[in-house]
Amino acid sequence: MLSRLKLFLVTIPGRLFLSAVIWSIAALTVGGFALSFVFRTYVLNDVDRKLESLIDTMVGISEISPEGVLRFNRPLFDQRFTTPYSGQYWQISEQGQEPFRARSLWDFELPTNFEHNSFSLKFTEVVGPDGQALRVAEKDIILPEADRIFHYQVATDTAEITAAINQFNYLLFIALSIIMFTVSMALVLQVRYGLRPLRQLGKNISEIRAGKETRIEGSWPPDLQPVAQETNALLDQNEQLVDRARTHVGNLAHALKTPLSVVKNDVEGKGDEVSQRIAKQVQLMREHIDHHLKRARIAGGGSGAGLPIKERLEKLINAVSVMTREKGVLYDLDCPDELRFDGEKEDFDEIIGNLIDNAGKWATGRVMVSVERLADSPRRPFMEIHVEDDGPGVPDEQIDTLFERGRRLDEHVPGTGLGLAIVRDIAELYGGQARLAHSEMGGLQATLKLPCK
Repeated sequence: MLSRLKLFLVTIPGRLFLSAVIWSIAALTVGGFALSFVFRTYVLNDVDRKLESLIDTMVGISEISPEGVLRFNRPLFDQRFTTPYSGQYWQISEQGQEPFRARSLWDFELPTNFEHNSFSLKFTEVVGPDGQALRVAEKDIILPEADRIFHYQVATDTAEITAAINQFNYLLFIALSIIMFTVSMALVLQVRYGLRPLRQLGKNISEIRAGKETRIEGSWPPDLQPVAQETNALLDQNEQLVDRARTHVGNLAHALKTPLSVVKNDVEGKGDEVSQRIAKQVQLMREHIDHHLKRARIAGGGSGAGLPIKERLEKLINAVSVMTREKGVLYDLDCPDELRFDGEKEDFDEIIGNLIDNAGKWATGRVMVSVERLADSPRRPFMEIHVEDDGPGVPDEQIDTLFERGRRLDEHVPGTGLGLAIVRDIAELYGGQARLAHSEMGGLQATLKLPCK
């Protein structure tokens, strides 16, 4: 799962989605903190305004009795000031005197600082009765009836305020999470919809590579239309270049064969050393010409519906078994019926025919041909074809050299030494590979990786 996520994040949709999500999370986070701060500031300011209003009310109903004692000429209407530890408190303090306080404080006294007088309103946070967190508005007042300084304080429990702020933050988090989820889904749909033409373009190119189509057809968005046109132009140019190259190679090969045949006829049958050396070089030149001529004729592309593999293998095995009938070689085939080769019939016959023919020449009694489908690759499915025999095999140090052009380990066995080189070239042109190893049957095992359907 983690590896698939990493693969997704390096794609264009993954990068677009990741960058958009990161910026969305950053924007929503900053917006969330800003909204939370604004709401907290608004609530506290509202509380502070109420506390300030209470102080003004307390100052308005304060009076000095004939005995010089501060009293209210009417009570405050909020009943919470009379309920012990209700969360609403007031207190008026005078230095050296017992504070005049609300019954809600009971036996608790709000802390007061008489060292520094403050005639402007200020707010502090203190611990109140029963461990309550209080927000206190306090102010020093000089009443007209007395020349003394009275310290007015009004306090409220911030538990409800904190609960309201926490509730708002919780709802804000839920709302922003829903918004983030909705935005993410919208981004997914936007990326999928926006990049759908690119995916279709990639699919069309894959179909061209597989041989199902020859050109990119259809209508495309204005920004992709030039890409489709240039790709079609490149395909046309490449097809012309390939045809021209094949024609030149064929013409060159046929042009060289006639002079070589003349030279070969002139020196054939002569026993002198110079003639034998010339004949050997002429033969070598003909082998090189045949190799490059065969390679130039390789198609290397898809075959539309595909070539039924089992049917072709049975025909090739029957053809080779006729030539090895005197040796009594048995041929075994293990191939799924549904597998098809994604290529040209001539190419398949060339490479598989070479391998089966080579195995039949060296086998002492048995040749095994097996085919298996590999796990689908992201771009193209592949299969492996194993051709092995029970012959003498090949030493380890000579296995890798068998793919060299003209390489033959035994000159007494008929052949030119070009077969395995052609096999490797065709397999590589189809995006596959060819390799040799020791067989469990005792001889050599050739393995081909080729595209399939």
